Amino acid sequence: MLGITGCSDFLDDTIQYTSEEEVLSSGQRSRGLIEDIYTDYSFRYFTDFSAEYLTDNGVLNSSATDFANNNWGPAESHPYNYIWQQSYNNIRQVEQYIELVHNTGLPYLPSEASAPLNDIIVSRYYGEAHFLKAWAEWELLKIYGGPSADGTMLGFPIVNKILKNEEYASLSRNTYQECVDQIMADLDVAIDNLQLTYSGTEVTNPGYSENETGRASGLAAYALKAKVALFAASPAFNPTNDIMKWQLAAEYANEVIQQNGGLKSLQSIDNSRENNPDHIWRMRNSRNNNSLENRLYPPTLYGQGEVNPSQNLVDAFPDSKGYPITDASSTYNAATPYASRDSRFYKYIFYNGDQCFDSESCTDFTALEIFQGGLDNFGGFIQNEGTRTGYYLKKYLSNVNFDPSVNDATTTKPKVYVQLGLTEMYLIYAEAVVEAYGQAETAPAGLNYSAKEVLAKIRLRAGLFSDPYLTTAATDVNLFKDLLKAERRLELSFSGERFHDLRRWKDIVNIEDLKGVKITKNSDDTFSYQNITVEKRGYTNKNYYLPLPYSELLLNSNLKQNQGW
Repeated sequence: MLGITGCSDFLDDTIQYTSEEEVLSSGQRSRGLIEDIYTDYSFRYFTDFSAEYLTDNGVLNSSATDFANNNWGPAESHPYNYIWQQSYNNIRQVEQYIELVHNTGLPYLPSEASAPLNDIIVSRYYGEAHFLKAWAEWELLKIYGGPSADGTMLGFPIVNKILKNEEYASLSRNTYQECVDQIMADLDVAIDNLQLTYSGTEVTNPGYSENETGRASGLAAYALKAKVALFAASPAFNPTNDIMKWQLAAEYANEVIQQNGGLKSLQSIDNSRENNPDHIWRMRNSRNNNSLENRLYPPTLYGQGEVNPSQNLVDAFPDSKGYPITDASSTYNAATPYASRDSRFYKYIFYNGDQCFDSESCTDFTALEIFQGGLDNFGGFIQNEGTRTGYYLKKYLSNVNFDPSVNDATTTKPKVYVQLGLTEMYLIYAEAVVEAYGQAETAPAGLNYSAKEVLAKIRLRAGLFSDPYLTTAATDVNLFKDLLKAERRLELSFSGERFHDLRRWKDIVNIEDLKGVKITKNSDDTFSYQNITVEKRGYTNKNYYLPLPYSELLLNSNLKQNQGW
């Protein structure tokens, strides 16, 4: 049985089921083979949060994160075990579409009058198929890429046809570079068959109207090439530090920026905005969905406070002038740690005394009481609910009233889940340029921008119109690299990226224990702050890479495991 959705609502929740014979004889229904795959990559917020618990960025409020203490392996409940089977299922579905639908010439619209539109849509689905195949391959490479016992850098077994069970069970892993090449080849096919973006109406842009936003696009394919190239150039997967790989990553990121119309200012942070041009590939999600607010809001806002950011992450936010809080020029004051901080802090973090969604001082809600004995401290307002770190996650949330006295505590604002965004492309470009060319202030030959001016766009969106610290850091490559890592940590926080960044940089072995804060309210209504250790972190060198699922090793003796597992 194949999961099929209608062409105009290809990411709706309702999935119809019909027989393979019927699907492969119907032009429109046959495209459901592609549309069904999108559901695997939509609304993965809580999957991302689980990945964040493996880092020093946050914890689950209800229990310790055993995985982060290295209490996992290929035979245990590996945090990414599902990726292997999900990816190969999707690759098989793509190959079914290509071989049984596209290559047989089955039209989307059979009438001669519809021939021009039919050709457009058939080409688009072919491009979508290759992009989704590349995405599944990318997830396999990101999760399972690593060296075998003899040191050969391996990826995943490449599949380019419909396999029989016995063929699948005898696959061997291709080299890492072969996998990179395969992904790039699939993305080139996607680029050749897809328009850059979706815009206009069905009358002005048939087959690529705004109604189709959420599908794979040409710009998304360019963006994925840059992301794959960045990982391939990184220390964990580029042990000889081949500079040409960094140069290639810079070139691919530069191409994304140019295809997008050049270096643009970033839009203001708004995770409910569906038409944000910074969202290169954002997924369609249902409206009237308050699951994030319900699970993430603090107790006095009638939420469960499920995700607790760490003191480590809070300390990574600079002051309002852009200086790290440890810098001698910073205005940071430990006695009032939440005053005059980077604007992103107020958009991303619920903190003690907070009463606003988007700035340092306003009155969207009653001031949060996260101090000892306060209503938003653990068990203060709701028994067995609260924060283990002294903070709650605000990023991604809409301003909704969950008070039980309100009749309808839902939101009609959409939840925009972004898989590929312009901010990340800017970060990739800046990192690749500095690693490839060893300087940040000047645009390298053949490229259009310096690393400094690209990073400045990200800092400008954070409100840093004057940025003396960036100017200083750009003169010192090592300082600039540290700033890049800090900006990447903040901008991509709770998107699941940090765990893989720590691995690819080979920084995961240096990860600090996860900290929180104990806040005491004094008799004069001031507060005292004491850092506490909330969870230990215990990674070793083998954690640069992840193990292949034990079940797959039992099934297929040709698969080589990554080193250390």
